[in-house]
Formats: sequence, structure tokens, C-alpha cells
Amino acid sequence: MHSRVVSLACIAGVLILLGIVAAQLLGTGGPGDRAYELEQRLRCPVCKSVSIAESPSETATAMRQVVQEQVAAGRDEEEIVDYFRSRYGDWVLLDPPAHGPTLLLWLLPVAGVLAGAAGLGVVLRRRRVVLVVPEDQRNQVAQALERARGTYRREDLL
Repeated sequence: MHSRVVSLACIAGVLILLGIVAAQLLGTGGPGDRAYELEQRLRCPVCKSVSIAESPSETATAMRQVVQEQVAAGRDEEEIVDYFRSRYGDWVLLDPPAHGPTLLLWLLPVAGVLAGAAGLGVVLRRRRVVLVVPEDQRNQVAQALERARGTYRREDLL
């Protein structure tokens, strides 16, 4: 009885811990989480290949402050992103939108994969080897098969 109570208590404890972890993972983030997610999407104008969340530059620090202020003011993600796009253009987005001049950035990888697949198909089609066996060798193989078949009778195998 005692071991059963201990087992149930352990199972309950594990379930409670799993519930806490799931709530943290699935729960909606607060303003700090929203701000950080937005900061991850915006490029630092000084570092150029780093988000403002990761950049140590003063410009990135100022941009992070603006993001946090706008999140605290209740603006949604699209409004905040549009704010920075109006000042820096689409360049400020680490993932550029899939329209206009940046559409080519999204289509080039797809075109590359299609061209590679087509090239591979051509190479494999050309590599198809046609095995031509001379007539005398075909006759030798046929005779060897007949001899092999003749040495074993079906009745012997059953």
C-alpha cells in the first residue's frame, strides 16, 4: 500500500512538471518575448548580417528600445515592422518579403533545384548502358543452361 502511494505521488509530480513545461512552451509570450521575436526579424544597419537582438552596436540598441516601446504601446507586429521598413526599406528585414525585387531571392533556390534535377536526369539517361552480347556468346549461355537443366529432372527435386 505504501509503495503504491509513493508511485502515484511520483507520477503526479512528473505530470505536474510536464504541465508546467508545456505551459511555458505553449503559452503566449509576454511583451518581452514579442519584442525579442521582432528584434530577431530586423537586421542591424551597422552589422548588416546580424539581427538587432544579437548586435552590440549602438544603433541596434536604439532600435531595440524603439521595438520595446512600441510593443509596450500595444502596436502589433505588422505595425512595428512597417515602422522600420518605412525608415530603412525592405533591407531591414532579415527575411525579405516574397514580392517585388526580392521575389528573385525566393525563386532562385527553387530554380536551382529544378535545374539540378533536370541535369541529373539528362546525365542518368545518357549513362544508360545497353549491353550487347555477341551471338556466339548467347549461344554458349543457352547451351550451358540446357545442360544445367538436363542434369536435374523435376522429379528428382520433389
